[in-house]
Amino acid sequence: MHRRTDRVMYARNQQYKYNKEPVTGGQPITVEQAKALRLTVFGACDTPPRGEWLRTGFVFRDPEKELSYGLRARRNGTRGMLSAIQGYILKHLLFTSVNNACMKPSKQQQLDALCKSLTEILWKVGENEKVIVCLPQEKSYVPHSLNYFQDNVTEKLHLFEMTNIEDLEIFLKRYLHLFQDDPGPGSLLLLYSSVLTRGLSKIMSDLMDEKVYLISSAEEGSICIVTLMLTGRATPNLHNGIVNIGDEHHYAIPHYGILARSEVGLLVHYEEASVPVQITQIPGSRLKTPSYPIWITCTKGHYGVLFNTNRELLRNHLAERRFPLTYYSCSGSENYATVDTRSHPNDQNARMKVTDDINSSTTSQLLMVECLIHTKWEGASVQWTGVKNAVN
Repeated sequence: MHRRTDRVMYARNQQYKYNKEPVTGGQPITVEQAKALRLTVFGACDTPPRGEWLRTGFVFRDPEKELSYGLRARRNGTRGMLSAIQGYILKHLLFTSVNNACMKPSKQQQLDALCKSLTEILWKVGENEKVIVCLPQEKSYVPHSLNYFQDNVTEKLHLFEMTNIEDLEIFLKRYLHLFQDDPGPGSLLLLYSSVLTRGLSKIMSDLMDEKVYLISSAEEGSICIVTLMLTGRATPNLHNGIVNIGDEHHYAIPHYGILARSEVGLLVHYEEASVPVQITQIPGSRLKTPSYPIWITCTKGHYGVLFNTNRELLRNHLAERRFPLTYYSCSGSENYATVDTRSHPNDQNARMKVTDDINSSTTSQLLMVECLIHTKWEGASVQWTGVKNAVN
């Protein structure tokens, strides 16, 4: 029988206070681990990493107000990942909340939803078996040198191994403040924890190119980080299952896509270009039809979240005849649309209707979002009925 003498017990209390406790315990990161992490994530360890990952935490808008369910995210390389986290937060607030849908959560509800979201993501990445959480302490374990540029986070990490999801949630609740610090490295701590949990070699295998690293030059982040958060695998391939691609001159190479139905979906719209989009880059039904009516959206490299508050939308085709959708951007705007999938023969005006209170710049953005909606509901009419902007 396996002895659990090293297991740390915490009070299992739903009203557990989110205090700012100092980090204790764990295994200090080694020089080899620190360098491998920086290489896998940033592509180099002898130059400074992208600064936004060192100063972006998971910060909500003011509780119990409009858009208080939403995270704040600047337009930088972390927004793709934060949008994925936002999708999970909506799942917990809308569909697993004790008090039904909660769109104006209290501070406690915000923190509970964030903690449950981080727990679920890491547990999925760890294939329901083991998670490694990275948290910083004060001491540096890797000196600054020509081969390693200190970033004040990576070289100070302690690693904590969890093999039980309940212990993981309690542990994250205890140190949730480290993920929320603003400015702070919360986004990097989650990414590092996901990479070590998945395993460095598996991450590189997911990326399918030894010359590629996880954080790309994309303005709002790599799609591989989003798929890592949503599916547990950092794959650039969005199709269902496995597709073997090759020709008469090359052996067919298996491209691993989405292996199971995702709880939170993903819709992608590519800018028209002379180069055709590869079949592996088009989301399959496991992303287009997720378990919950929540979709991370990516249009021309910009991320957001589409959602509906009725879970029956994806269970009953009658619910898909006419229904509302909300588009949320982590920059602080909420747009409302009514989608009608019933036939509209020869009605060119049905494709895009916008009320007068939406300005022209927002209309341009919503046109791109409409293209995303049509990747899921082809030919549907979309009427944008209003917009709400955060005041905090």
